[in-house]
Amino acid sequence: MARAHPARRPHAALVAVPNTAPYLAALMSANGQRYALAVIVILALLLLTRRLGSVYFVTTFPVTLAHELTHLLLGFVTHGQPCGFRVWPQRSATGYVLGSVSCRNIRWYNGLFIGFAPVLLLPCALGLLIWRLHAATDVNAAEAAWAYAVACLAYASLPSWQDIRVALASSWLLLTILTIAAIAVSHSW
Repeated sequence: MARAHPARRPHAALVAVPNTAPYLAALMSANGQRYALAVIVILALLLLTRRLGSVYFVTTFPVTLAHELTHLLLGFVTHGQPCGFRVWPQRSATGYVLGSVSCRNIRWYNGLFIGFAPVLLLPCALGLLIWRLHAATDVNAAEAAWAYAVACLAYASLPSWQDIRVALASSWLLLTILTIAAIAVSHSW
């Protein structure tokens, strides 16, 4: 007796995407637009303070701390063997280095993840922004602090040139393997 085979389903997405309509609606609301504008203004102010030395170091300390902590965390998780952690600004030949994490074991399989670790802060910033938009917020000092926190997380999520250099220099083999795998998967569908 022959068994009926189920009909073949079309290819499903590899990653389940949550329903983003409520989040977009929150961002597009009047309150969401005001909040997003406040975050953008705070980001611009953080960037403008770059020329103010100590003011910049103080206002961006949370940015530096979050950025370097993500490198440290991914260094431990991916067996990069972190051996140095610094978040105090230090003078260099080209200006200041705000912070750094040193790892003893940067290899082809972990350099990309350690180098681009701060990018993981962007979903945290978006999550915090959406959480604050769903709370019935009034304009006050507490909300200004939350907007500052969102701006700091967004700013901290940007990899530095040194981060990009380390990630790409140590991960060329991993990038090659992933590219070949992506091409193979796309041609097999």
